[in-house]
Amino acid sequence: RDHSGIDFSYYKENTIIRRIERRIKVKRYNSTEEYIKFLKNSEEEKGILYREMLIGVTGFFRDKEAFDQLEKEIIPKLDYSKKILRVWSSGCSTGEEVYSIAILLNEYKEKNNLDVEIKIFGTDIDKEALDIASKGYYPDSILSDIKKEYIEKYFVKEKNGRRISEKIRNLVVYAKHNVLKDPPFSKLDLIICRNLFIYIKPEIQQKVMSMFYYSLNKNGYLMLGTSESLGNIQEAFEIVNSKNKLYKYKEGYKTSIEDKVHINNSLSVNLGITKTNRYMYKPVKFDRLILETLNKVLPPSVVLDENDNIIQVFNDVSGFLSINPGRFSTNISSNVSEDLSIYINNIMRRLKKEKKDIIFEKIIGLKKLKEKSLTIEGKIINLENQEYYLISFKVEKDDRIKNVIKKEVEEKEETDEKIKYLENELKSSRESLQATVEELETSNEELQSSNEELIASNEELQSTNEELQSVNEELFTVNSEYQIKIDELVSLNNDLDNLIKNTQIGALYIDRKLQIRRITPVVSKITNIMTTDIGRPISHISVSNYYPELLEDINKVVEDLKGIEKEIKDEEGNHWLTRIRPFRTEYNSIEGVIVTFVDINNYKEQVDKADKYNRRIIQILRSGRISWWEWNIKNNKVIYDDMKAEMLGYSPEEFPNDIYEICDLIHPEDYEKTMETMRNHMEGKTEEWKTVYRIRKKDGSYEKFFDRGKISQRNKDGKPIYAVGVVINISDINS
Repeated sequence: RDHSGIDFSYYKENTIIRRIERRIKVKRYNSTEEYIKFLKNSEEEKGILYREMLIGVTGFFRDKEAFDQLEKEIIPKLDYSKKILRVWSSGCSTGEEVYSIAILLNEYKEKNNLDVEIKIFGTDIDKEALDIASKGYYPDSILSDIKKEYIEKYFVKEKNGRRISEKIRNLVVYAKHNVLKDPPFSKLDLIICRNLFIYIKPEIQQKVMSMFYYSLNKNGYLMLGTSESLGNIQEAFEIVNSKNKLYKYKEGYKTSIEDKVHINNSLSVNLGITKTNRYMYKPVKFDRLILETLNKVLPPSVVLDENDNIIQVFNDVSGFLSINPGRFSTNISSNVSEDLSIYINNIMRRLKKEKKDIIFEKIIGLKKLKEKSLTIEGKIINLENQEYYLISFKVEKDDRIKNVIKKEVEEKEETDEKIKYLENELKSSRESLQATVEELETSNEELQSSNEELIASNEELQSTNEELQSVNEELFTVNSEYQIKIDELVSLNNDLDNLIKNTQIGALYIDRKLQIRRITPVVSKITNIMTTDIGRPISHISVSNYYPELLEDINKVVEDLKGIEKEIKDEEGNHWLTRIRPFRTEYNSIEGVIVTFVDINNYKEQVDKADKYNRRIIQILRSGRISWWEWNIKNNKVIYDDMKAEMLGYSPEEFPNDIYEICDLIHPEDYEKTMETMRNHMEGKTEEWKTVYRIRKKDGSYEKFFDRGKISQRNKDGKPIYAVGVVINISDINS
């Protein structure tokens, strides 16, 4: 208790003993005394024993049948006509039960389109358990009892577990609360307290149950654990489902004075019982012992509340109280004779005013007592910061009853005392009234002045209100613009996502701290990066086995701000073009790096095919001693296949590429004819040129070529600017 602030003496002794014995065995001590000595000097062990005493056992939708009945028989009958539906889960431990109830209530609200705010209070005395409940994160292993659709709808996937969604978390308020001593919540529609009462003593259970009763609305419900019962308070609730311990509030139930006695032994009656004597008893047992003792030792007595209503009777008071004809009332004045009520009313006035015990001794002349005298004693009972009054009657024989004059004198003295008391009260009331009138006059003047100030303030507020109205209109306009921007951003984001997904482009976004900011699904196929790695530094991950230098290249791009392109091949043989570029904002500032992976399998296939066809063409051209050429007429430069130079005995570097130098190699006898053929085509007289000429080799001899060409491109004026063609070595044919 001193270590944790929680008094476990309210727990059942067997529960406490089992927990202590378990710790003794764990720590391997031979006796309780050894363990107690160790416990006194170990703060750690105190904490462990404290947590084991709490016995936090819970789970999502624990006792499925009970939750099914709650969903079918209780939730539809709650009062949803109010603005707020209030629920209290007492002893909620780590929160699984609270979230289970929140999910069921939210499901019912959505299915029935209800306009009601749900507020659930989850309380426990274990702060560590409440911290877990507040975070709402649970490992996958404890979610097995939750429907799959609930998991997908109300939980967010995280690493090694799931977190409750914000939608459900916002319905719940968690607070540390000791149900045995802290004030309860009020105006509740549903209370859930499961498997708490099995650990605490029966008398404490009844007091907590009474507290629950007064915390509920008239249409409220109570849910207990399957091993618990209502005990002695069964008349306070209607049974909804006895097997699963579902109950409904029953209006009109009244608790007895025993139930009103506070748990912490607050009954204090001036009966000569000292503080030392009181603490010899255990707190709860002492309450009942006091009442049993009062019943034995007190004369006929009644306990009255502050309104003079009878709330408890001790022994036989029939000689002093009687039920009068008419509507029944518990007020003491309605249940005693007129001559006795004078004394009782006088005692009650003095008890309330003087705050000390009052006794009227040996009263004679009362009608019912004949030759006996009556002693009336009044005492104050302090109970839960509220005063109650104990009135006791003691009857004795008295010979003075024969003296009627004495009786009249006694009655006159009591009457005179009452009149004198009333006159003093009236005088005091008049003086108080006069002072009040004067104070009211002063207050009225002050209020008048305040009213003038308020009028001036109201005018200022009116002006301010107009300004606020103008600002509000501006804010509305700005808000509309922001909404348009948000819609545009959402649309752009959707377009971007669809573009990336449909084009099968992998994109990895890394921020300035080299932490993973965002990835697309394709990236997870190519690398070891998963969506759960978002927020982690890229350096903490073994990114790729077939691009081991990726991290090095990313750092290089960050330093040089120059892009890098590489082709990589994954373990399945797929080819990817990897581009690493600085990530720039609209203001051209660097915010990180973006790495893209483009599938180039089709491109690689086409390149391979082109290379294959190119090799075949080259083989064909070489076997046929054929060479191609291209002539840029604007600068008179010619490019050609290496085969042309080789056929004439030149290396490709030695053979000229100027058109005039090439034409100078034509045999003089064939030159003019060849030039004329070219001019006719250039002027558009022929569709192509075809000519045969001899051309000089490097060794001075000549080879005979068949030259065929055509204009491939002309400008807008029709002038030729580009020509292409082939030459074929036909020397062997002629020979």
